[in-house]
Amino acid sequence: MKAVILAAGRGTRLGEITCHNPKCLMDIGGRTILERQIDLLFKNSVTKIYIVIGFMADNIKKKLKSTENLIFIENREYETTENIYSLYLASNYVKGEEFFLLNGDTIFEEDIIKKLLNYSEKDVAPVDSYYYDLEELKVKVEEGFIKEILPKTAPKMSSDGSTIGIFKFSSHGSRILFDEIETLIAKNIKNKWFEYALNETLRDMKMHKLDIRGLKWVEVDTLEDIEKAKEIFIT
Repeated sequence: MKAVILAAGRGTRLGEITCHNPKCLMDIGGRTILERQIDLLFKNSVTKIYIVIGFMADNIKKKLKSTENLIFIENREYETTENIYSLYLASNYVKGEEFFLLNGDTIFEEDIIKKLLNYSEKDVAPVDSYYYDLEELKVKVEEGFIKEILPKTAPKMSSDGSTIGIFKFSSHGSRILFDEIETLIAKNIKNKWFEYALNETLRDMKMHKLDIRGLKWVEVDTLEDIEKAKEIFIT
């Protein structure tokens, strides 16, 4: 199993905190967000991790030494592109293969990865059916499958839960997704989130909903999220 972590952005909403270090290197209880993700992935069947970096890329390289199993991909256009382009840069490494996809700002408990692994060769999105917040993308679910990724502002009554910045793609789903992303990039569409491409593929991809209600996770976007993460994950 492989994994891709999208960590090219700065995290501008955190202001001065991310002036000199990317958000993924934020320390939560003695370990950075990125280190926490890597540790859990390597503990759970992942053998190779590709990290797409951009803002303060050298800081990440110094903190985490590149190895045969931990490989950096540099998005040199991070200032003018969104994460659809970062993911596009990983195409040569994981297209047509089963892999985990993570945003580099999500802290989560190990059981979420363990549950995803139970869906062998299936496309799966963890969804918190209880949590609603204007910082998270929402989903519409029909018969247990993700029908649509909804905007963050989607009303609670019209959504079936929040995404958490983690996905698992089968080899089949991976090929469908990257075919769509490559088509969009060829049209110079680089300023979208990767969920834009995912929405275009859901008709052809059966993406299961994994309800993680009650499990612990925080996607760090704001100062309040930092405090929440420390409360939940520092023991």
